[in-house]
Amino acid sequence: MDRTASFDIVIVGAGPAGCVLAHRLTEDPRCRVLLLEAGPDYGREPTAWPVEMRNAMSFAPDSHAWGHFQADRSAERTVHLSQAQVVGGSSTINSCIWLRGSAADYDEWAAMGNPGWSFAELLPYFRLAETDPLGGPLHGIAGPVPVFRVTEADRSPVDRAVVAAAKTLGFPVIEDLNGDPVQRPGVGPTPRNVSNGRRMHAAWTYLAPARSRPNLAIISDVMVDHILFDRRRVVGVRTADGRELRGAEVILCAGAFGSPAILLRSGLGPAEHLRHLGITVTLDQPGVGQGLRNHPFLGQLISGTVIAEHAPGGPSSLPTMIKARSSQTNTEIDLHIYHGQFFDLERQAWVVVFSLSGAYARSHGSVRLSSTDPKAPLLIDHQHLAELADLEALCDGAELVSELASMSPLNAMVRPLPSLLPVWRNRNELRASVRYHVTTTFHPSSTCRMGPSRDPTAVVD
Repeated sequence: MDRTASFDIVIVGAGPAGCVLAHRLTEDPRCRVLLLEAGPDYGREPTAWPVEMRNAMSFAPDSHAWGHFQADRSAERTVHLSQAQVVGGSSTINSCIWLRGSAADYDEWAAMGNPGWSFAELLPYFRLAETDPLGGPLHGIAGPVPVFRVTEADRSPVDRAVVAAAKTLGFPVIEDLNGDPVQRPGVGPTPRNVSNGRRMHAAWTYLAPARSRPNLAIISDVMVDHILFDRRRVVGVRTADGRELRGAEVILCAGAFGSPAILLRSGLGPAEHLRHLGITVTLDQPGVGQGLRNHPFLGQLISGTVIAEHAPGGPSSLPTMIKARSSQTNTEIDLHIYHGQFFDLERQAWVVVFSLSGAYARSHGSVRLSSTDPKAPLLIDHQHLAELADLEALCDGAELVSELASMSPLNAMVRPLPSLLPVWRNRNELRASVRYHVTTTFHPSSTCRMGPSRDPTAVVD
């Protein structure tokens, strides 16, 4: 391709957003679209992809990693922030949970001055995206993403025991966790973008059907350094290897870490930070890289070996999940509890792992540049648990998981492995343990937040 090729639209980043846009925009044959991706492209045939990106039972956080990590941790406690550098983005390595957000959250976005983002306005697009066999007014039946749930008949004895223990604790069974705009406490099968055991990531569901269109060009293994301007008008991008790729419009889909980094290297961001790095200020925009939110996470919260006489029924990954409410909210929910089981070769035993995610992140962090080099590590600080409500919510969740594991029939099937567990004797010890063990659910957002012109921290409208 010519080093100064020109297109109608240049899309930076071939993760889920980039793949969707490439598909939708090229439906117009007159629109010439270029899709750029910093990582490799394995093509449209699933068999050409690495096995961890095909298998929905696996979560491969280290596959095709960008090398991002949490900035405020010591070397012995490094928290790697998994984002996949590959066509399809993090949908190729994540846990394939197809869970819809809260209608109240979307409605709040609209009320803050973002027209078009209410739940009622977004619902048609949710439905366009999916094929859900449950059907009904809240589900799509002809979209590219298949929605799968483990049936009760296919649940393992441990899966059934988890549901029974949750019911004992007062959680109603909800067979369709996307079946209500309101987020309510309950336990039910996890909706997942999975088909026949295969993860249905964005490169297959959205990009593959568009690959044959002559108006779509894809360049992989190319990193975008910064945006090109003609005075104050965007006219394209410059790559790290010196190519200039022109577009009448440029759309950044490089994620909550990559998009602000490109803007900052382009001179759009907090003026003081840019000048510190010797970057010419194109626009003093204080919101770029600010407001980072991510769901705090506790993994391996309660782990144990399955007692032999209770056959586990094979490996499972997130067959069911629990939506829960901590003491920090009296509306909807703010906790997710997951479990799965796998055979541990070292212990020669089946191991059950529970994990906990704070489903409502109140704490804010930031993304900053450490250098003008596009390959230099970013300074990413989530400020997890800076808001005490997040800490107390996770502590409530840890106590809830511990109580869940003590309930019959689950308590008869799992023998805890103390070496894997955070131990506490009182609430203060639990708080300290949660602070020490907290990581991330890999859901970064809000570093290029939208908002009306009256909002000085908004980056886009």
